[in-house]
Amino acid sequence: MTFLPRHLAPVATPLPLASLLGGLGAPAQTTEQFRGALARYLATPATFLASSGRTAFYLLLKSLQAQQPDRHSVVLPAYTCPALAKVVLDAGLQPSLVDIAPTTFAYHLDELATYLNEQTLAVVLVHPFGMPQTVAPVQALAHGVGAVLIEDAAQSLGASLDGRPVGTHGDYGLFSLGPGKPLSTGGGGFVCARDAEQTRHLAAAWQILPPVRPGAASLALTRLALFTLAFQPPAWWLATRAGAQRVGEQEASWGFALTDLTPAQAAVGLAQLPQLDGYNRQRQVRATQIIERLQALDFVQLPCPVPGAMPIYLRLPVLVATEALREQLFQRLWAAGIGVGRMYGRTLAEFFPALNLAPYPGAQQIARRLLTLPTHHFVRPHDIDRIGEIFAQGER
Repeated sequence: MTFLPRHLAPVATPLPLASLLGGLGAPAQTTEQFRGALARYLATPATFLASSGRTAFYLLLKSLQAQQPDRHSVVLPAYTCPALAKVVLDAGLQPSLVDIAPTTFAYHLDELATYLNEQTLAVVLVHPFGMPQTVAPVQALAHGVGAVLIEDAAQSLGASLDGRPVGTHGDYGLFSLGPGKPLSTGGGGFVCARDAEQTRHLAAAWQILPPVRPGAASLALTRLALFTLAFQPPAWWLATRAGAQRVGEQEASWGFALTDLTPAQAAVGLAQLPQLDGYNRQRQVRATQIIERLQALDFVQLPCPVPGAMPIYLRLPVLVATEALREQLFQRLWAAGIGVGRMYGRTLAEFFPALNLAPYPGAQQIARRLLTLPTHHFVRPHDIDRIGEIFAQGER
C-alpha cells in the first residue's frame, strides 16, 4: 500500500465545500459585512480589507508616511517573515533590524531603545506562531520617540493578551487571511486601528484601491477551491515533493497587488469566522499534548507564554540544542509523515544583506535551531505519540 502522509498539510483552516459555494454570486456588500464582523470580533472601531496581508501592510505604511513624512525608519525583528522587509522597502522606507531573544522571540528592550529616534516611523511587534508577546513596554518606547506600534498578528488571529485580542493593544493591528493562517479566505489580509482618528487615516489610504474587477470573484473562488484540494493530505504530500512548503522563502512570493478582497472571499470569511475559536481551541489542545511529551527533554526549549497570554499555537515552535540535531529531527519527523517545518531558515539580514548592519545572535539561533510542529485539524493522537517517540530518541 502506498504511504501518503496525513500531516504534511499546512495549518489551513478547513474550508468545506458549502463555504466555497456560499461565495458564488456574493453581492458587493458582503465585503462590508465581513469588515463589520471582524471589527466586532476584535472589538475595534473598524477593519480594512485587502487582497493580501502584504497589501494591507503597504497601505498602512503609506498612511503613516502621509501623517509623518519626515520619518522613514520601520523597526523589525531580525527574524521574521522576509516579506515584511520587502514591503517596507517597496513603500520607500528603511527597515531597521533589532535582535530578539531566542527564548521568547521578544525584542531586547535595551537594544531596541538604541535604534529608536526622531526618524522612526513605526515599530513592528510580531506575535509569532499564534503566541502573544508583551506589548506595553515596546509601545512605551515607540511612543517615547513619536513613533507608532504595529502589532503583526498575521499568525495570531484569535489569540489574546490580558483578555483582549492581540492586534488591538498597539496603535494598529495587521492580520493575514492567507493559506495556513488561523482564518483563511485563500488570500487576503486586513488592518485595524485603536481609535477613530487612526481609523480615518486608514480610510483615506484605502481610497487608492480600485474597484474589484469583473471576474475577480470567479478567479478567487477557483483559487480557494485549489487551495482546499491542495491542503488535503495526499495532495499536499505530492506538492511538498515539488517544494511547495518552501515557496514563502522565495522573493518571487513576496509581491503584492493593490487590490481589494473580493466579495466571494468575504463570503467564505463570514462563513468561517464563527468557527474560528473552535479551530483555535483544537490547536491549543494538540499543542498542549505535544508539550507534555517533550517537556522532560533537556535538549528541547519549549515556548513559555507571557503572563496574561492565551496563545493559539498556529504551529508549535521548539528550539533544539544544535543545528545538527535540528536537521536529524527534521529528517526523522519528515520521514514519519509529520508536517515539521523550519520556518524561513535565515535571518532578515541574511535575506537582505544590505540590512546586515549589526550582529543578530538571537535571531541566528532561532533561524538555525527552530523546528515548528503541526497543530492543525489533520493531526491525530497517534501522530502526537510519534512526535514524542522521535524526539525521545534524541541524537541516536
